[in-house]
Amino acid sequence: MLRLLTSLFAFLDKLLGIFRDGKLEERGRQQTIKEANDELNRQVEVADAAIAVPDPARDERLRNRFDRSRSK
Repeated sequence: MLRLLTSLFAFLDKLLGIFRDGKLEERGRQQTIKEANDELNRQVEVADAAIAVPDPARDERLRNRFDRSRSK
């Protein structure tokens, strides 16, 4: 009887261990996704800031490119 209970508790321990590992893995995935989203948002903010700064040379290049494409 004692061996049966020991085996049962060992089985339950393994089962709970697998469940805990799955939960930790899921948290890891969520953390990775959150970090990727944060990095993406940071890059979007940097890009928005770069666009917001007036750059006459860039504006002239874009105007010339637009004009060339219309004339063809």
